[in-house]
Amino acid sequence: MSVEFIVFFAILSFLTSLLTSVFSVGGGLIMLIALAQSFSPATLIPLHGSIQLANNFSRTLVYREFVQWQLIKQIVISTMFGALVGIFLFGTLSEDLLLILIGALVGIFLFGTLSEDLLLILIASTIIFLTWAPIDNFILSVMKNDWFCGLISGFAGIFVGANGPLVTAYLRTKNLPPEVLVANHGAIMIFQHSVRIVLFASFLSFSIQDYILFIFILALTGYAGANIGKRLISSIPFDSFNIVLKVLLTFLSIFLII
Repeated sequence: MSVEFIVFFAILSFLTSLLTSVFSVGGGLIMLIALAQSFSPATLIPLHGSIQLANNFSRTLVYREFVQWQLIKQIVISTMFGALVGIFLFGTLSEDLLLILIGALVGIFLFGTLSEDLLLILIASTIIFLTWAPIDNFILSVMKNDWFCGLISGFAGIFVGANGPLVTAYLRTKNLPPEVLVANHGAIMIFQHSVRIVLFASFLSFSIQDYILFIFILALTGYAGANIGKRLISSIPFDSFNIVLKVLLTFLSIFLII
């Protein structure tokens, strides 16, 4: 890796960590798109997971007083089951299909007869529905299940890596204060990225040692971004936070389809 390459991603890590530390969404997707220009799928997913693991650890550390284990424990547990199913499917797919899935930024593999466009629409629709549906909506009340969130996001994360918008959209339905949403989203993503790295290392021979310096440098700049993000979030009114979060989630969902 050249010095210019590392400097570019160090700056990007700072900016994406700052964004995610304020709104809990967006940074992982931006980082994934940038990394996808230089790495193959089998390296991209676990490498992205390693970088995001470091950045989410920084965010959770900075917001540690807002982490609530009772709020996230079922999501964390069910993540393991979704990820296990995903890793076995990942190993059976061709690299061309993986590139299509990653390039499209969607990671749910349902049935072989479903088209890529339909998969994109299903994921985007789920995020938009979780974002805009009234809290007392009956269908939303059925989908508002911690086990469901963990299974789907854990499964999706194996294929795409940037499954954060799904988790953010789900947590938003709980009407949490901004700091609590950001902190617990970070805690969930720590576990999901950790599971992904372990599974890729165990089943697909990914070696994190080859990228340890790169990850470490990005972790340092990511920590700086997380600290600044926490200082900014307290100055944002709750209603404004909710509006911006909804807009970001909607934008990311539309981006999945176009």
